[in-house]
Amino acid sequence: MQQGLNAQRLPRAGRNDIGDVFLPATNDIYVIEAKAPRRDGKVDLSGWLREAHLEAENYRKSKNMKVTPTPLVIIKASNKGIEDAYVVQRLGDVLAKL
Repeated sequence: MQQGLNAQRLPRAGRNDIGDVFLPATNDIYVIEAKAPRRDGKVDLSGWLREAHLEAENYRKSKNMKVTPTPLVIIKASNKGIEDAYVVQRLGDVLAKL
């Protein structure tokens, strides 16, 4: 796993939350929503993706950006390191960048 990325931990912003991590990358900019499944293993992909999209838009507004960062949901795998986490985004968001 690549180390030393220029990621920025974002502060909590209440109902206008702006995500958990901002990550500028070579080809895009991302707002990451970090999640860990509940003890019962329940995962809410659609809810977490809605939250990530809303928070990416909130980030854009708070920073007066013209373009909304690409939202990502990173889900920690139980009892595993971060390199085994899952990255989730909508197919439409991926296709728009190809």
